[in-house]
Amino acid sequence: LIYHLPFGNIGFSHCVFPSQVCPNIITRSQWGAAAFIGSPSYLSLPVPYLFIHHTYQPSTPCTTFDQCASDMRSMQHYHQQTNGWSDIGYSFVAGSDGNLYEGRGWNWVGAHTYGYNSKGYGVSFIGDYTSTLPIKSAMDMVRYDFTSCAVNGGRLSSSYSLYGHRQATSTDCPGNSFYHEIQTWEHYQSYLP
Repeated sequence: LIYHLPFGNIGFSHCVFPSQVCPNIITRSQWGAAAFIGSPSYLSLPVPYLFIHHTYQPSTPCTTFDQCASDMRSMQHYHQQTNGWSDIGYSFVAGSDGNLYEGRGWNWVGAHTYGYNSKGYGVSFIGDYTSTLPIKSAMDMVRYDFTSCAVNGGRLSSSYSLYGHRQATSTDCPGNSFYHEIQTWEHYQSYLP
């Protein structure tokens, strides 16, 4: 038995084994993404790093598809129009509605972690997690389902290293509470080469 899942931003299906657990990924077209400005650069897969972020703004977790999709469009607009980037910076974004939202996706180089964009995925959680944590279901979706899907799909190295955004640059991201939490996750590394 073979399942076909949307492969993301290049428009074809990717075969996976039935035992592979993948989160429900909302595609760019489903959340109403604007077009990428210019031409994207492509990642060399599998990537060795996974960086965890929080959006900070929007600061409130989204709990419905409509709110999460609106947050995605708002972040993309800010990244493109204010920051001058080609697209939303994150590879994927976790909502508190049970969905993972495709940003630059599996194949395009992101703008999430300076110096490491071409070497890893940046997954952000909608909300400010300075003093609270994302809901457990959202954390589990990324911690278990996303990583399993990415590793089994040949997109993330099986020996990947997980980091908080603050380990790569001067930022509080992914928030103090959330950063302490991800230090307990599998593959977390305290040293970023």
